[in-house]
Amino acid sequence: MNIQKKVFGTKKYFSFSLLIPLFLLITVGLITLYSTLIKSSGGFEDTEILSKQLLFIFVGLILFFLLSYFDISYLKHWQLSLIIYLVTVGLLVATLFFGPLIKGVKRWLVIGGFQLQPSELAKLVVIILTSAIFSLRKKYSEWFLLIASLLLLIPLVLLTYLQPSGSMMLLMLGIWFVLIFMGLNEPLRNGVIISIILCTVGAFLIPSITSNNLWFLLIIPAIVFSIFGFYVKRNWKVIILISLILGILLGTLSTITWEHILKDYQKVRIIAFINPEETSSDYVFNVTQSKIAIGSGKLWGKGFGNGTQSKRNFLPEFRTDFIFASYAEEFGLVGSLFLMLLYGSIIVYCFVTALDCKEDTLNSMICMGVGIKILFEVFINIGTNTGSIPATGIPLPLMSAGGTITIVTLMCLGLVHNISLKNSQKIRTKKADIIDIYED
Repeated sequence: MNIQKKVFGTKKYFSFSLLIPLFLLITVGLITLYSTLIKSSGGFEDTEILSKQLLFIFVGLILFFLLSYFDISYLKHWQLSLIIYLVTVGLLVATLFFGPLIKGVKRWLVIGGFQLQPSELAKLVVIILTSAIFSLRKKYSEWFLLIASLLLLIPLVLLTYLQPSGSMMLLMLGIWFVLIFMGLNEPLRNGVIISIILCTVGAFLIPSITSNNLWFLLIIPAIVFSIFGFYVKRNWKVIILISLILGILLGTLSTITWEHILKDYQKVRIIAFINPEETSSDYVFNVTQSKIAIGSGKLWGKGFGNGTQSKRNFLPEFRTDFIFASYAEEFGLVGSLFLMLLYGSIIVYCFVTALDCKEDTLNSMICMGVGIKILFEVFINIGTNTGSIPATGIPLPLMSAGGTITIVTLMCLGLVHNISLKNSQKIRTKKADIIDIYED
């Protein structure tokens, strides 16, 4: 056999383009967590949290490599997808009834001393379920598939909101929405539809939050987009009309949600973000301390173990929600940029893999969904730490201390690694076939 054919036909077991940034990120996360255990007076605090995180990473890596060689085509069978979905719904229901009340919320199930957060698992299930449904696009209308995926999403969203966990609910909806947007055909049409809905919803919701009725003028660009879409193509007319009606209905619903459904603390977080000067200092304390910690790190940081905001208990939740501030204080702007490079490498890897296998809807959408999930989590967590967005309780993947998000993130990346390896193998097989034909 030709040597070239042997090379191209060799099976690839690892993708170092993913493994290198992944293991570097895990290492940075463990170093940061270890640093937070160092007392300002010397010595260490209880290292149990570090031991648990090492265990979570170990379990997550086992699942990562198991899923790297799992036959993903099984997910196309509705029986398996249905079982995964029902188990997740069951866990969310069990959380509401049997979960312990921690800090006024029920978000975890305690199983053998391990706190399982089913809403984290639900994000992965949304990606798998939506991808599996849209893999049937050759048999069914894409709009039928959209409605089917939305109907299955609603129970997950409602059960998550009842915990209550509004930020997790919105993140779940955001992942589903962007994934659907990428899955549908005709991006220009989709862009016009989204513009109409966002402008119309904003015209109703923003005046409710700000008490400034000038925001109702957002209805003007919504009408302009509607007219454009109505006349640019004949087959868009019904869809554009439905979009405008949907925007009005969602706008009305969002206003009602703001006025009567959102909790007071959720309203305060949003108002504190929009207008922090007029908000009680108690509500902006967390973000203020986070910004102080990040700013004090300057270019190179204060050095490993030398962070003062966390050591002196000024920075809240410095091992979970605000771990980025702990990291930035000690490693500065340079360290933060390095961290962004690691996350960027992993996210780009997911998106590139999705493009490489775009002919396979299931695989492509899973990779796209995982990339969107990690991108949103990084953006929201760092946005919260820097005061760029309203404060939420979304942890930073593979940095924040936490079992479920660590394990689920590694499971997600295991699926992407799996798809990438199979796609590389297909490319190698094609190249080997081409060389065979050329030699013959």
